[in-house]
Amino acid sequence: MLTVRELQIVTKLLDARSLVRIKDLSDEFQVSTRTIKYDLENVRSWFKDQSILLHSQTNKGLWVDCDDLMRKELRNQLTQIERFSIYPDQSIRVKRITMLLLLQNEYLSAAELAEKIEVSRNTILSDLNHVEEFVESWMIQLERKQRTGYRLVGQELNLRVLLEHLIFTSLNNYQIYKITTRIMKNVNELETDPILEEQLQSVYSIVEKHMQNTFTSKLSKLIHHSDLLRILIRLTISIMRMNMGTTLKGYRLVDQMHYDDDISIFVINLMEKIFNELRLPMFEDEYQYISGGLVKETESINLVEITEGIIKHVSLQEGINYYKDSKLYSNLFAHLTIRFQKGAIQFTENNPFTDEIKRNQPSLFKSIQEACHKHIQNQVIAPPDSFIAFIALHFLVSYENTFQNHQKARALYVCSTGRGVAKLIKNRVEKEIKEVEFVTYCSILEVEEICKLEEIDLIVSVFPIESDIPVVVVEAVPTKRDLEDIQNQVTQIVNMGLRKLASKPKLVEKIQNDDAEAISQEILLKGFEISHEILGTFHDEIEENRKSAFMLHIFLMVHRYYFNKQYDQNLYSKVKSLEVNGLRIEKLKQILEEKEIQINETEMITLCQYLK
Repeated sequence: MLTVRELQIVTKLLDARSLVRIKDLSDEFQVSTRTIKYDLENVRSWFKDQSILLHSQTNKGLWVDCDDLMRKELRNQLTQIERFSIYPDQSIRVKRITMLLLLQNEYLSAAELAEKIEVSRNTILSDLNHVEEFVESWMIQLERKQRTGYRLVGQELNLRVLLEHLIFTSLNNYQIYKITTRIMKNVNELETDPILEEQLQSVYSIVEKHMQNTFTSKLSKLIHHSDLLRILIRLTISIMRMNMGTTLKGYRLVDQMHYDDDISIFVINLMEKIFNELRLPMFEDEYQYISGGLVKETESINLVEITEGIIKHVSLQEGINYYKDSKLYSNLFAHLTIRFQKGAIQFTENNPFTDEIKRNQPSLFKSIQEACHKHIQNQVIAPPDSFIAFIALHFLVSYENTFQNHQKARALYVCSTGRGVAKLIKNRVEKEIKEVEFVTYCSILEVEEICKLEEIDLIVSVFPIESDIPVVVVEAVPTKRDLEDIQNQVTQIVNMGLRKLASKPKLVEKIQNDDAEAISQEILLKGFEISHEILGTFHDEIEENRKSAFMLHIFLMVHRYYFNKQYDQNLYSKVKSLEVNGLRIEKLKQILEEKEIQINETEMITLCQYLK
């Protein structure tokens, strides 16, 4: 009998197209290489029973030698092993106990559960505490009755959604492929391996048989295989719960005249055949549940507010301005739209990253969980961990793409050379040292002023400078020794937490190709907003023949800001800047700050040149 980890190792070996190293298995499962070697003894024996050799070579790795057809057959066998022939760990036992409690109305004692799962009564008592915690997020309670046993209590819809989730997450890709193929191609197999608990299997077999006979090639173009699978599972659950005497409390029969689209007709015809055979009434609420249209209140959910609320809550809790990342907003809004589409409850999906995210990102997971419970729970149902983990993936991608660069030390380059030479040096140093980012460059006379304006962690200078900020003095063209000195100082700043966090992270630091459309759109909109606001404020101070040029300048200015390429600070002297009307500068600053744009003094002075 294989353990859970041994089963996972077998699966990994079957899926691998290259050698698998013991060290990699050790890292993945967070156990020692010795433990993996003990596991491999059972794994090797299992493969031997299947007449397959598990090969190994020192310093190279492990592999199995078999063709794709044999791999597919072995994966099918693993499906049955996973359900019936492994030593279940606690997470598997918790789901199995929950499933058993959902499939009957009466109390189940700890002794009965222990007998069904084949573990000790004490193990079951410990597991029940985790069951209680697990079902709470689905707005379901574990009811304990002394000397009687345990049962789950909650609204019927919540109980069904949880049961649906457990069934979906118990199916692997191979099983889903086999199920949908049998239905869509009307393949009648002589023997079908049981995929569900015994109480559900008999009902499931009836439903699948009728779906095979009712499904047509025309429907294959209208309905996705995932929706077909969902209808199959919900039909099974509906019949099972009705046989238990529990309905959705609505007893109005389906009026078939109200539905004339092909998918609705398919579902109603399917229900009619099955419900007539089992002598069950066709209630409207049962049809709505099966077709995915039961929870009508989801249609009135304001997904804009929910998306903004989640991002704002997580930003405050994590101390990172995620709400500045427009790409995160777009992706998260699209994700939630799909989950709440057509009023359907879409919380049943499996997420293979859930445990890893909960383990490696506990703070982020908790923040998102709090935000979801606050903004979504009262709308439909408390989102499960798998749903929260999917949202966490969006935040992790946002952090990596937009905010990860704040782990770099922000440096100022002080020199007496021209702009071209400074850029050349900047590019060379940043290429050699990944943890540094040159914010700008200046002359020795402007160091103090620039350090006040910018959050600087490190000064790289060709002149000796006295400053409270760490200084690395380098040659005009940095040598290898200079680069080593910069690297040592940057490492100390980053690793010891001496860097300064910018108060407002840049909205976009690195532009990926697939972001171009969204970024261009935002730049255009921002440019229009700013030019409209400034023209309205200074309408008497801009000549008519200058307005077109002024608007063009605004758009280019916003573009430069987004790509961190503002005008050189050295273009205008301090004397010239004193000649600019201070009141105008303040008005411009106020407008730009309201639009969340921070430009440097040179850009500001240039804008003023358009005014009378």
